[in-house]
Amino acid sequence: MEALKGKVTPKDWMAVGAVVAAVVAILALYFFFVHKNQITKLDELTAQITTIQTDLREAHKKEQNIAALREEAAAIETLVADFERRLPEQREIPTLVRQFEQMANDVGLSHALKPESPIRDERKETIPYSITTYGTFHQTTSFINRLERFERFLKVSNLKIEEEKDAVSKATFTLSTYRFLAPTTKPASPPAQTASAAAPQPGGAS
Repeated sequence: MEALKGKVTPKDWMAVGAVVAAVVAILALYFFFVHKNQITKLDELTAQITTIQTDLREAHKKEQNIAALREEAAAIETLVADFERRLPEQREIPTLVRQFEQMANDVGLSHALKPESPIRDERKETIPYSITTYGTFHQTTSFINRLERFERFLKVSNLKIEEEKDAVSKATFTLSTYRFLAPTTKPASPPAQTASAAAPQPGGAS
């Protein structure tokens, strides 16, 4: 109002300029110290959020992979358990031999069973039998089908069936079953003697 009346003095203009300068200074201080600091914190929070989101995505992927691996491991364990269940123990071998012979008798097949030398490797023992049968082709195939459907794991190999003559055909094959071997641990080596302990001591008894 004083400016409109023409009564503003240079001193008043200086006061106004000082107030404006103070406001500008305050705004500058706010920008450089408060606003800039807030922008820096905002950038840091944005970077942290981005990192957390990335970690969450990676964790989600790992969780999905772990779930898939657990399902695969469970399936493998089930398969191994079923496979081990179908493998006979050593004490069951004589019973299996009697069952083989009973299956041959059930189909009316004359047979001869000869045990062969077991074959071992690091993980399993193969127990083979040489089998010779005499009967019709139908009897032979029925016997082999029974062996392959048997509850224990059996393998028929080297099968040879001769031409049938007078309703009799000779067949030879190898029947193998398997047994897992428990891993053996090597005995610990005795500690080496030191040179002083190994060396003879003077002054022994005569």
